Amino acid sequence: MTPLLSQFIDLCRWAGALLVLGVHSQNAFVNLADIMTAPHSIFVYLSWFFVSFGFGHPALVAFFVMSGYLVGGAVISQARGDKPFLQHYLIHRFTRVYIVLVPAILLTAVLDGVGRFWFAGAGVYDSPAFAGRFTPTLAFTTALNLQEIYFPFFGTNGPLWSLACEFWYYVTFPLLLLPVARQYSPLVRAAGFALGVVLVIVLAIPDSWFLTGYGLWALGALASLAPRAIIRSRWISAALYLALLLPIRLLVRGPYLEAFPFLQTASDYASTIVFLNLMLAVRDSPPESWRILHTPLHKQLADFSFSLYCVHLPLLILMRAAAMRWFGAEWGVALATGEHWIAFGVGTVVCIGVGYGFSLLTEAHTTEARRSMRRAFDRLKPLGGHAPGTAK
Repeated sequence: MTPLLSQFIDLCRWAGALLVLGVHSQNAFVNLADIMTAPHSIFVYLSWFFVSFGFGHPALVAFFVMSGYLVGGAVISQARGDKPFLQHYLIHRFTRVYIVLVPAILLTAVLDGVGRFWFAGAGVYDSPAFAGRFTPTLAFTTALNLQEIYFPFFGTNGPLWSLACEFWYYVTFPLLLLPVARQYSPLVRAAGFALGVVLVIVLAIPDSWFLTGYGLWALGALASLAPRAIIRSRWISAALYLALLLPIRLLVRGPYLEAFPFLQTASDYASTIVFLNLMLAVRDSPPESWRILHTPLHKQLADFSFSLYCVHLPLLILMRAAAMRWFGAEWGVALATGEHWIAFGVGTVVCIGVGYGFSLLTEAHTTEARRSMRRAFDRLKPLGGHAPGTAK
């Protein structure tokens, strides 16, 4: 991983999180049902076109691809090395996920509880989309990362579905690679591989995005081994990726998707391959390329993108319920006015602010949490114990 690629990934992380937030915020506050039948300003047309599922979903796919490249690529490298890596790796992955996930579940419970109590009459929390979602059981299954695989998501926090898939990729991928990890005994390698296969089979039984996402994530991991990009020019690679997003936005939706359901999976894999080529082209570019990447702002924004992703939707739902309580139920379904666009802007800014504050209490302390967990594991070792074959 070169510094330029690291900066590029930081840019993609925060821009993708912001796009997903924008899509959800626009859906929460802005009704554009008349976009094809009534005149609108250029701002409205641009927002409708770009802040949409057609671009938001490829952004989510890019998150999976970057995760596979970074995490899966590191696992491949460690499995081919000569040092045991599983304990260190699992500590890193579990702390990365759970230092944000558990507080996010608690915050979701608080926000949903406040909204259901104070704004019960707004009808937002009574929506069929959230029916039966507010039980403690679902909070527990979400903490186990089984949401939208074996159980519904908890409360109003639908975006956590993607975290469940990613978590199990983290767990199963190193197990599936154990047969090539010569630093472990044959018994450990065989047992670990068998466990990985069983977990993948069990998690693939329900009809979910697990297997599709795994293929995209694994492609990202394998791309870390590629010696160079297929198209080496970063400019041509970027233009190709952006050009691909346009037909995805126009065709992978509504009646086209209903008529040809395979379009979604095909577009996911197509965008993955082209995006990976762009990543590799950036990786192999001169360090001074693309000056827009050479700013610490990208890392600062990326450092709380995970938190923002995990907490934004319950906040938006609460704010929508409050707005409908104050302005009336008709306001929530009325065609967009200036007030709705103001609500969209305020909701987006509030989510960014809360996401940043949440990150200071959670993922900003990931390094300390990892150190604490390593010390805890060290204390569990027998006093005075030593590795087999080494001197005391």
